[in-house]
Amino acid sequence: MSQLDRPADRVEPGGPPDSGPGTRRGGARPVPAPGRDAVVRGGFARLTAALALAGVVSLAVSLAVHAAVRRTGLAQLTSFDADPTYAGTALLTAAVVLVVGAALLVGVRSRWWAGTEAVAVVAVSALSTALLAVPLAGTRYYLGGNSVDQLFRTQFLGRLADDWRLADMNYADLPSFYPSGWFWLAGRYAALTGTPAWEAFQTAGIATAAVVPCLALVAWSRLTGPRRGVLAGLATAAAGVYPAQAGPFVDEPYSWCLAAFVPVAAVVAWRGFGDVTPRQRLAAAVAVGVVLGLGAMTYTLYAGFAALLVALACAVRSAAAWRVGQGPAALRGRVAALVVAALVSAVLALLVWAPYVVAVVTGGGGRAAAQHFLPLISAQLPTPMFNPTPWGALLLLGCLWLVWSVRRPGPDADTARPLLGVVVLAYAWYLLSTAALAARTTLLGFRMEAVLVATTAVAGVMGGAALWRWLRAGALPALVARRREAQALLVLGGAAVLVVPLQSTPQSLSSPITTAYRDYTPEGSNALGESDPELEDAWNDEVLAAVDALGADVVGVSPDQLVVLSAKYELFSFRPWRGFQQVTPHYANPLADYDGRREQVLAWAASTSPAELLQRLDASPFEAPDVFVLRTGEDGWSVDLARDTFPAEPNVAWERAVFDPALFDDPAFEVRGAGPFAVVARR
Repeated sequence: MSQLDRPADRVEPGGPPDSGPGTRRGGARPVPAPGRDAVVRGGFARLTAALALAGVVSLAVSLAVHAAVRRTGLAQLTSFDADPTYAGTALLTAAVVLVVGAALLVGVRSRWWAGTEAVAVVAVSALSTALLAVPLAGTRYYLGGNSVDQLFRTQFLGRLADDWRLADMNYADLPSFYPSGWFWLAGRYAALTGTPAWEAFQTAGIATAAVVPCLALVAWSRLTGPRRGVLAGLATAAAGVYPAQAGPFVDEPYSWCLAAFVPVAAVVAWRGFGDVTPRQRLAAAVAVGVVLGLGAMTYTLYAGFAALLVALACAVRSAAAWRVGQGPAALRGRVAALVVAALVSAVLALLVWAPYVVAVVTGGGGRAAAQHFLPLISAQLPTPMFNPTPWGALLLLGCLWLVWSVRRPGPDADTARPLLGVVVLAYAWYLLSTAALAARTTLLGFRMEAVLVATTAVAGVMGGAALWRWLRAGALPALVARRREAQALLVLGGAAVLVVPLQSTPQSLSSPITTAYRDYTPEGSNALGESDPELEDAWNDEVLAAVDALGADVVGVSPDQLVVLSAKYELFSFRPWRGFQQVTPHYANPLADYDGRREQVLAWAASTSPAELLQRLDASPFEAPDVFVLRTGEDGWSVDLARDTFPAEPNVAWERAVFDPALFDDPAFEVRGAGPFAVVARR
């Protein structure tokens, strides 16, 4: 028999038990101690129910803690004045120490474990919420404020808060090119509570950062044992706020909720394609299909990566079964399970992708520029496990455990093998992304850092548990004989690994937190009370008021039907207007003909008279703007237009379309000034 399929290596889908009292030594299959360390068996149906319950509980806890933080004056504990205060950091540190310390103590004191998973979900959710809610208590923005990529995310959320029907984040009458799942849910929250979308982003983002580690906690508890599961949940929470090269992963919450679950999906798929009953294999296929489908509804890149992992798991397990003589029947069963997973994921994915697919099939579409991005962090391999920090040590321990366990018989191998596959494929993705340059695109390799860190962090927890078992097995008899001292050392070591990254969240996220405080709101000021009239953002309120008034009085349409060409893209985060042009081609819908629209605006600006401009507006193949928001200057009224310059970095170049103010000197237009902007509406 192949080592892959030895009886000692076969584990039920519920997962292997934690080792501890009642565990056999020497590589035989562990025997769970009744009522203590055994995994709750019952397969994937119970896992799904447990995940649903944990999701509801953690969401409720997160919303409650976030509301409490906002209403109890904790905003005063975060200061950007000359005399800063670290009171908020002190509170977070105390919370981190209490939660991590309690989890570690329970982990080494087996008799304390019974019934504490629910408490762990509440504690991890509350801690994860506080890590972000306290430093953001004084601002209504989420991490990153209303700058750079958060512009598009906030606009998308605003679009789906204004109308429950799926639509493109920017262009009128186009289906969405970006997955709408997370944004639709956040938009429904904003609509139901009456919260402006740009403010609701903070609540939705923090709630996601709290729910994800709790779901990971429950999943890993069922797959690897409850004590390791709690620590894996804490490691996932720490990974989300990890100061990676690509930035903190939680600043893109809709992608983090899938990236953190890629290793879970890999383990479930690996076990489901192993030697299990047909019913268990079907349940695993459905579970994997749900993860892939929800992923496609949320973040397509990670869904594609996870789908490749699942296909490889099926291929490897099928080849192993064929080698040990299980025959064509075993192969057919595994392929059938893969087909089930694909069908389930496709049905879910089409809930958000169907309109776009239909539009492409019936009308065709341009080439997407979404993957035209090659920063340095995407051209080099990430090595977070070599950072000289306790967190780096945890990731390195995880890598060592994966290599050590992958070929050793025993239940650990059923976890180590798929996790090592995730790590290997993540690094291979970088190389594949480089190869994709031949087709003038990339696979956005740097996005795999989130998957890599989440996977090695969980593996580090497993490695720590294996190290503890090794010590207890007699590697250091003198130390183990002093059991209390050994447990104390384990708690201290674990605390150093988990407390350090968690307690430093306000510092490691200082850049996006500062941006959230300094970016201006629709009122023309920021969270620090600043309103500098020399800055364009200080005129937000006047520009918004002018567009609202002209849209209602001159154009005569509702805000969600107003098509606006704007030189100030931040405004689309505050109103559900339709944009004539997206600020960058990399977030633009391929169906919109980005280059054609840019050329159209340049042609309008080249008009020599109001009559010619009106004629060109009427002849436009695209719906012409109802309102222009143009930047005033000595040479005229202008709007900056982006052009894709991939593979250069930065990947855009700018050209300015300058309109002669005389072009709008006609009864067909009405003009209002708003600080450094001219707002023009066409009657």
